Amino acid sequence: MEAPEAIGTMSAMLKRGRAPGWKAQLKACPPGRPSVPEAEHGHGRNAGVMALLCPDQCGRWSVVLMLRAQDGSPHSGQLSFPGGAEEPGDHGDLLTTALRECQEEVGVSVHTSHVLGPLTPLFIPPSQFWVHPFVAWSPTTPAFLLQASEVADVLLLPLDDLPSVDQSWPSQKVHVGSNTWKTPGFEVSGHILWGATAMMVAELKEACDRAGFGPSFAAL
Repeated sequence: MEAPEAIGTMSAMLKRGRAPGWKAQLKACPPGRPSVPEAEHGHGRNAGVMALLCPDQCGRWSVVLMLRAQDGSPHSGQLSFPGGAEEPGDHGDLLTTALRECQEEVGVSVHTSHVLGPLTPLFIPPSQFWVHPFVAWSPTTPAFLLQASEVADVLLLPLDDLPSVDQSWPSQKVHVGSNTWKTPGFEVSGHILWGATAMMVAELKEACDRAGFGPSFAAL
């Protein structure tokens, strides 16, 4: 099918380096994180993740989130984008990392022609990773094939459900180890989207709003 106009607008914006950036990510920033980007920090490994846009079963523009398996890792049981650490075979190309991980974790092969561009890299203190998010789109709802050792479920979050650019993210209670604290977050099918993935989703939402995405895939 022909790509909707908003897709072209988004691609032009991201490929020109005009992602909304840190200011948009701050809307979902947990308490205790630095109030400025960590761009001056040189430590940490690189990771690539895929923010995949597609229609849900009702035809609404949605973003694919996966629920991580309970495996004892720092982000065990949390919502995230498909993605993971850079590997030697990726040859330093973090888009290759994101594409590979999307295929491995949720069974979706994204063609490079459907990649719209990068969002803003974000440092993850608990795991010491620099995460590089990329946006792609699918004209249909993918058929997911989950990597059971790492992924418990896949959820589609409609963009129109998320706070708009002039709204604040709601406060949610989250449990980290033996502690419970409040953070900006969003409930998705009984799970709380928060932390770094929420920050990237906040930037994605603002980018989609700027590009003219409406609630309905078919209407564009």
